[in-house]
Amino acid sequence: MVKTGLMKTTVVSRADTSQMTTANGFVVPVSEPEGTAVRYLVKTGSTWKKYDTATAAWIDATTQTLTSTSVLSEGNKASELTAVPSAKMTAFVNTNVDWAIAFSMNETATTPPSAEPPQVAGKTGSEVHEQTFVSDSIGLSDTNEAVEILSVKINKTELAGGTVTVNGSIQGENGSWSAWQEINSYVTTPATKAKAIKMQTIAYAATIGTSEANLATVEVKHRTDNVAVFAEGNGYCVTKTLTLTREMSRAHLMVKRPVVQDAEIKAYLSLRAKPVEVLQEVLGVGDGAQHTYVLKNTNKIAGHTFKLYFDGTQQKAGFAFSSTDGKVTCTPPTGKSATVDYAYNWEKETFVPMVYDAQYEDTLNTDLVNDQFNYVATNAEDPRGAVASIKMELVQGKGDVEDEDVGTGNGYLQSAILKHKAKAETLVIKVDGVPVTNFTYKEAARTLFVTAAAGKKITASYSWVADPVYIDNFTSIWNE
Repeated sequence: MVKTGLMKTTVVSRADTSQMTTANGFVVPVSEPEGTAVRYLVKTGSTWKKYDTATAAWIDATTQTLTSTSVLSEGNKASELTAVPSAKMTAFVNTNVDWAIAFSMNETATTPPSAEPPQVAGKTGSEVHEQTFVSDSIGLSDTNEAVEILSVKINKTELAGGTVTVNGSIQGENGSWSAWQEINSYVTTPATKAKAIKMQTIAYAATIGTSEANLATVEVKHRTDNVAVFAEGNGYCVTKTLTLTREMSRAHLMVKRPVVQDAEIKAYLSLRAKPVEVLQEVLGVGDGAQHTYVLKNTNKIAGHTFKLYFDGTQQKAGFAFSSTDGKVTCTPPTGKSATVDYAYNWEKETFVPMVYDAQYEDTLNTDLVNDQFNYVATNAEDPRGAVASIKMELVQGKGDVEDEDVGTGNGYLQSAILKHKAKAETLVIKVDGVPVTNFTYKEAARTLFVTAAAGKKITASYSWVADPVYIDNFTSIWNE
């Protein structure tokens, strides 16, 4: 059976080439292991297109209501896109570029394909040696309390004089935001605490066309509460938020994890309606004075989707926007039209439990198991939607045991395995109810060694905590 999937860019993830004056090709990040395929369609106007290698021209796709099957059938290979000559790239200048990417994986494939939206390579009207990018605010705590930042890992490429600087601003206990500073400076002893973090990336290229300054990922490891995730407490793994092509009401999740006594995985799901996308809403025509406009749609505005344009040129600064009331304060030059892109009806992410279905032994590794979870929206109030994500809770069990029966003495040194992984410092061993000290305990094996007179009852009281569990990998399947 062949598995397929379809991914499309949104107003948030589409490529913006409004600053480009020339485009000379595509950069296509893709991995197609054996038994898999990835195909692409592109849109800069109202129709999805493909590059016809026979005629060396961009033509409309036959099917405009896209499915994974239609894109796999009609779409371009990555190699075809990277071979498009610069003379055929004029449509990708000064515009927004959307991509549809279809994936397939047959029954012989062992590794799934992966791809990101292709990038348009080109030049701006003037040389730009430095660009600054600022992320949205990223919450660090589930409880709205400041938690510890443990480590920062930056994955970047700097070649031929190119540099990448990553700064951070953190929200403290009182809700105020710090000034920008190098992000690794927040890794301190004792640990810096924050409720949320924003990241600022400054990419600098010394020589245009030669220097490379590329940021792949920034990983900030932090506690989700004020208990160490890998000492005692629960951890969380939250997937990226996906925008699916259709409204979904069912989901299936398979989580592969190690076999750890007294630890488990719980799963939760979030489904929301797609926000309404608004493109090029006209605010007014400038007269050189400052004006405050109000968006036509002010319900649940997605602030991260807002863009302001003067005569089609996106403005990066020099204006104020409030997603709370939809007010835009700006100063359009005389005679220039002020327009905006944004999305509204952006629902808050709310998670509901998925149902634990079954556990299966892993056929390739006996140290691993596969936990299966399902979700079906049956009642009218159950979540449905096309904006989807999953949260997995890594539950590390703990508790207290009073007078666990561990055997009867025989007059010699004997061993017994405790029911749970005891904290060595809390162990109280009794022989016929009287505490003794002539015992040893191997914590890793949960094994107690003790000598007691023949016929005497041996008991153990202790506090225990399970070893931490981790996620090896997971697969989620969504359907209508």
